[in-house]
Amino acid sequence: MKFVLILWLCINDPSFPVNNTCIEQAVKQTFNSLEECQIAAKFIYQDIKEPNIYMSSFCAQKNLTSI
Repeated sequence: MKFVLILWLCINDPSFPVNNTCIEQAVKQTFNSLEECQIAAKFIYQDIKEPNIYMSSFCAQKNLTSI
């Protein structure tokens, strides 16, 4: 079982259309533990310097298999 990090990034700007305000993005890197995933989310959050950008994250445990 691996952990995946899913991010939601939203911009608070009245000139953006509502349907383009937020995006959802799964990080391509996987993590071996919930703690690793949470640390990665914190690093990404700290890198965001724009005052109008807001981030939320979610770590999910998945059974990743090759197809």
